[in-house]
Amino acid sequence: MYVRRSRVGSCIAAAVCLVLGAGRAPAQEAALIAHADTLLIAGRVFSAESLYYRAVRMDSHDPSARLALGKYLAARGALRVGAVLMEEARYFGGDPGVVARALAPVYEALGDYQALASLPASPLPYAERARAEWLGDHRPSAVGPDSAWVPYRVSDSHLLGQVVLRLGADSVLAAIDARVHGLVLDPSWMQRRELRRFASRGARRAADVAGVALAIRLGAFTMTNVPVRFEPRHARDGAVIGLDVLASLAPTFDPVAGRMLLRRSGDIGANTGGFRIPTLVTERGTFVVKTETVFPIGHPDVQRYLRLARWTLDAKNGAVIVSGR
Repeated sequence: MYVRRSRVGSCIAAAVCLVLGAGRAPAQEAALIAHADTLLIAGRVFSAESLYYRAVRMDSHDPSARLALGKYLAARGALRVGAVLMEEARYFGGDPGVVARALAPVYEALGDYQALASLPASPLPYAERARAEWLGDHRPSAVGPDSAWVPYRVSDSHLLGQVVLRLGADSVLAAIDARVHGLVLDPSWMQRRELRRFASRGARRAADVAGVALAIRLGAFTMTNVPVRFEPRHARDGAVIGLDVLASLAPTFDPVAGRMLLRRSGDIGANTGGFRIPTLVTERGTFVVKTETVFPIGHPDVQRYLRLARWTLDAKNGAVIVSGR
């Protein structure tokens, strides 16, 4: 795959956010972390990983080293291990606010809403904290067969494709977006009985309301209690679904046939063959690492390559598996 670096400069800058903000560290550990950050931006994932581990071994109680390693591992799919390291960083004296900003999306990705609701120095606004408290007692889930193929459509304007979602008696055409978390619906949906809303008493804008879709049907699957945010769309029946929602179902995309295979367990078989490309998941979305460059999975040059092949998102192991035809 050929990617012009001039077109991915902003993507490289975005990846810097992955391991910054860890606070002060002793000079030697700080230098190791900075070097690891540089290697990561250059796409040398496993070289960077070895340095993050070395920084922790140099001082096992250094909160900056623990936080950097925890963020890296979470970005590579090891969410629970990454979360534990970040919790330890706070215990060893890390800035609670810095740690909370890194931990919040990891808890959400884990579906650990009880931990998210009680997170010290939480960065979440009131509506999202209230939603997390409710989701702690009503965890998201997926019901359906062990696996099933679902239609989806790829176009030049929707590189990752679009899927039809059913909410109650109505349907929406949802664009798949790797930069989005959860589901995005038009504000006209806010009063529908298929959704639950959370907001402070004085909330006036749609952006101040956090929602939950109680049940969404996608092909043979029903996803329950899916986090929703509201944002004006060009059409009421248009929506955006985050790649993270589909990632929990371990999707295999077949753009040529116009279908994707979803797995209720969210697990990929250990013997799944194909070429593995490392991934990084940050607050800015899902990135792939190839040719010493880090760039979004939805980048046109990446999709020009993936649109010709069958590929699987193995989020738990931090990889895209390209198996061809």
